[in-house]
Amino acid sequence: MLNRLNVYIEEMYPIIPRFIVSLLMVAVQYFGVIAFASTQPSYHFSWADLGVVYTVFAFLFLLRIADEFKDYEKDLINYPERALPSGRVFKKDLWVLGIVLFISMVIMNLILPQAISPFLLVIFYGFLMTVWFFQRDKIEPSLVLALITHNPVQLLLSYYVIHYVCNQYELPIWTWQNVCLALTLYIPALLWEVSRKIKAPEDENQYVTYSQVWGFKGSLQVILAVAAIGVLFALVLVYKQMGSFLLLFAYGGLVYAIIHYYKAPQGKNLKVAVPAYLMIHLVIFLVLVCFIYF
Repeated sequence: MLNRLNVYIEEMYPIIPRFIVSLLMVAVQYFGVIAFASTQPSYHFSWADLGVVYTVFAFLFLLRIADEFKDYEKDLINYPERALPSGRVFKKDLWVLGIVLFISMVIMNLILPQAISPFLLVIFYGFLMTVWFFQRDKIEPSLVLALITHNPVQLLLSYYVIHYVCNQYELPIWTWQNVCLALTLYIPALLWEVSRKIKAPEDENQYVTYSQVWGFKGSLQVILAVAAIGVLFALVLVYKQMGSFLLLFAYGGLVYAIIHYYKAPQGKNLKVAVPAYLMIHLVIFLVLVCFIYF
């Protein structure tokens, strides 16, 4: 089982890169909350901070595993080379992994120094996602409806992290800065979700994509529009910083990559360009936030 799970993890959820992403997501919100607070409390490290990072990492891992079961029949047709459809990992293996992740995540949050309610809210929403909000016949055929119902889970994750930080430093949760922070994290999640389901016309198959729904050109325009909104929310918070122009510079790099992809899309995808942009965007934003705070 361990060998099979190792194959699955390497292909579908590489531990180190995904943990770094989770750490970055938490760090952006953690330092954002205390930097934009009127009192700017002094940062103090707590081992509980790593528990929050682990929760984000494990929850996103669980969503990945849940998708394996939800999309199994489709993947047998469209992606037979993947670990589960190809038989290189078994469903029972993923069940065991999922149970371990879930139990460890629950135990972690039972000992974290904050109310359990934000965590339970995230878990409950994740459960609703796995059962298609009990409306599978309506949501599954509509890619846009699935996006509208499923993607907001990132906002709940942001609420979970922001609630933890505010609890630690006795800060108000519902401030406009915290709302902008949540949206600054939500937009990249939305961008990633849309971009990974865009294909060149020649590469389309039975798997429904946004490029089928909105057209190839239209879907790329959506990518650029969503990314622009993400830059806007970030700039609202850090526009006074000298280096804020770097956010626009990174966006320009994304525009260049999208144009290049539009001109020659055959056999290519956005699974490198968009994640690279998102990482650069969040790192720049985090650095600017740290300059404000430190």
